[in-house]
Amino acid sequence: MNGGNEVEQAAANIGSAFTTFVTDYQVPIRVVFIIVAAVILHWVLRVLLKRAVSRIVRGVKKSQDVESTQELVTSPRLNARAVQRTRTLGTIGRHVISWVIITIATVMVLGQLGFNLTALLASAGVVAAGLAFGAQNIVKDILNGIFMVFEDQLGVGDFVTIGAISGTVEDVGIRVTQVRGLDGTLWFVRNGEILTLGNTSQGWGRALIDVTVEGSADFAEVERVAYDSARELLELPKIARKITGEPEVWGVESVFGDRATIRLAIRTRPEAQWEVQRALRPILVRNFDAAGIQLAAELPGFPGAQP
Repeated sequence: MNGGNEVEQAAANIGSAFTTFVTDYQVPIRVVFIIVAAVILHWVLRVLLKRAVSRIVRGVKKSQDVESTQELVTSPRLNARAVQRTRTLGTIGRHVISWVIITIATVMVLGQLGFNLTALLASAGVVAAGLAFGAQNIVKDILNGIFMVFEDQLGVGDFVTIGAISGTVEDVGIRVTQVRGLDGTLWFVRNGEILTLGNTSQGWGRALIDVTVEGSADFAEVERVAYDSARELLELPKIARKITGEPEVWGVESVFGDRATIRLAIRTRPEAQWEVQRALRPILVRNFDAAGIQLAAELPGFPGAQP
């Protein structure tokens, strides 16, 4: 009997000690619980958002049987923009989730620490009003970023030109947009400073190839060979899927001294114009050589142009 009483007494002492510990340290325990719950909720929501975005992107690509966003076959503009817009909104969503959870968790922690939340929120409103005047650039960055996303001016994966910067959009944040340049440089551009933006990934592209020949060449023959060379691209499946229009020879683009430049244009899918240009140049060189057409030794030097 004594052994049983001792066990019961020990269990009672442990229970009493635990109750005392919880009572004495209830505020720190609640604070830790809030922080842990916020971290878990943040992780869960970001995972769910990432899965939703990935599911939408895979669904669109799978329905069109493509690997790249720019190669969507049916309704390419609508589907490609749907994918890029989903990715961009997913990026914005991650930022919103982080800030909302941090704000709510901070308010709850301050409440547990005994702060007057009513007075705190009132003070925060006054501080926010003051910051609105003192931090106008930040407010401008945020608002401009929101408008750019909802107006579909750019999206993650788009190839854009912002001022002197050209590259692929890697992240669209609430305040800053990240652009990866062609040389690998990662540019951080404040959204409020984006006044002019060129987006190569929207709508369609156009491959422009200038061919400079001697001024004495038969221009009709030059145009015929250039057109036939462009038609050869349609026989290459990898390139043909990126072309959306018939080749067009725009004729003599410029004449300077004893040289003339003829321009060839091909309408392509977004961002495909450079690949089409690179594929066409060797064909042009080969066919011009076979036709006995001499390419000019140097490009025309236009007045005021840089060498």
